[in-house]
Amino acid sequence: MEWLVQEVLNFKCFVTTPHHFLWFYLKAANADDSVADLANHLAFLSLENPKQLSFWPSTVAAAVVALACLATGKEPSCHLVMETHMRTQDDDLPECLMSLEWLIECVP
Repeated sequence: MEWLVQEVLNFKCFVTTPHHFLWFYLKAANADDSVADLANHLAFLSLENPKQLSFWPSTVAAAVVALACLATGKEPSCHLVMETHMRTQDDDLPECLMSLEWLIECVP
């Protein structure tokens, strides 16, 4: 079955990571460069935690952008990210945020 899928896709497959979704949530947050840089840094660090594999990459992206907004004092932007993610009907964002709390200690 996998071979058939690969053939239909012309063997053009890649693994989706939170980095593929960061632009979407950064745009939703009206993020400036400082938030974007921090979100990219946090997304990279989040890859060290195997628990993140239990969440969709888009959920992890939303969580790191929300954390970056909170860490830079842009709480209204954090709410925009959460509202945007809630439209996807994934309800695991709060759990993902709690599992990433340790990232806040890594903020320079």
